[in-house]
Amino acid sequence: MTQADRRTGGRAAGTAVLAAMLLIAMPPDRLTAQDSQFGIRGLGTPGRWESVRSRSTGGAFGPFDPLSPLMEAPLADIGQLTATAAGGTSHRDVLVGGTTMALRTTRFPLMGVAGPVAPRLAVAAGFTTYLDKSWDVTLRDSFLLRGVLQRYTDEITSDGSVADVRLAAASRLSRRIAIGAAVHVLAGSTRMTAERRFDDSTFHPVQQSADVRYDGFGVSGSVLIGLAPGLSIAGWARSDNRLRAKVADTTSAVTDLPLMAGGGLLIVPSPSARFAAAAAWRSWSKAGAGAFDTWTWSAGAEFGSRRMPIRLGARGGQVPFGPGPKAPTEVAGSLGTGRAFAQGRAFVDLGLERLERRGGGLTERVWTVLVGLTVRP
Repeated sequence: MTQADRRTGGRAAGTAVLAAMLLIAMPPDRLTAQDSQFGIRGLGTPGRWESVRSRSTGGAFGPFDPLSPLMEAPLADIGQLTATAAGGTSHRDVLVGGTTMALRTTRFPLMGVAGPVAPRLAVAAGFTTYLDKSWDVTLRDSFLLRGVLQRYTDEITSDGSVADVRLAAASRLSRRIAIGAAVHVLAGSTRMTAERRFDDSTFHPVQQSADVRYDGFGVSGSVLIGLAPGLSIAGWARSDNRLRAKVADTTSAVTDLPLMAGGGLLIVPSPSARFAAAAAWRSWSKAGAGAFDTWTWSAGAEFGSRRMPIRLGARGGQVPFGPGPKAPTEVAGSLGTGRAFAQGRAFVDLGLERLERRGGGLTERVWTVLVGLTVRP
């Protein structure tokens, strides 16, 4: 390796460290973050493993929805080859230090295909977002340089995400019991840039950048039990090993990932009314300082026929990363509908969610419009 190569590798490896130090040491004057502000000082913003149908019910139907990559057991009843994808656009207002900023982002967090391969066996493959890691933070400060106070602007950006690529299988053991399991491969990258610009134009800007690649592995399992006609319960658990960050083929960080567990209850008193509730626990505190274990809950309902239902839901709980000594909190309400086309072979789902997060003196309010497409050829 030449001296120039060593300098290039050193600059790349130092970028992530410089960005982290600046974020910890200084309060941001301006945020142009694409994703949630509460993921900037942590690993990122955890994704939602739910289809548009489930998210429109606050996530309550996630444990019972074969197209939501939360549980595997519901895949046992999918019946035929099915492909699905989802997208969403978020408009968020961020209140920091008495100043409100408007931000916007568009994501395509879910894509998958599933279907039966044997009378008692179904499989699925696809991906969803594990962590969003896109943000842009600007910091203003000054220091003495050659006896003169020089003001400068630091801009730190991260653009990328970590995806959860899942291969799942499920089997119906009996009329009342279905089980499932999956393997998860975590993969992704971010482009991180740190730049310092002095107000005095006689000083040249200084910039460092690096491509950070991430990898990890996990396993999960679930069970779906029909207690009685119109009454079902579900349970799931997942374990991910660690998230490894590499810069220029050198490991720059290894972070433990959480254990997770959750469950749900589904009540179907009639074909035109369905109610569900769910809860989950995640041990995010394993990720280190500034990370918190979280509990989340959701409740929702779906009314009308499957061809054009009305969906309502609410959810709440805690956020794993934040600037304060306690876990930030979040609460959200959602609604949605859907429409079947082509004799039930195609479905379009629409959802609207209103979310508020609070913690550490920060407040975030978000409107998200969701669109999902499902095709059964």
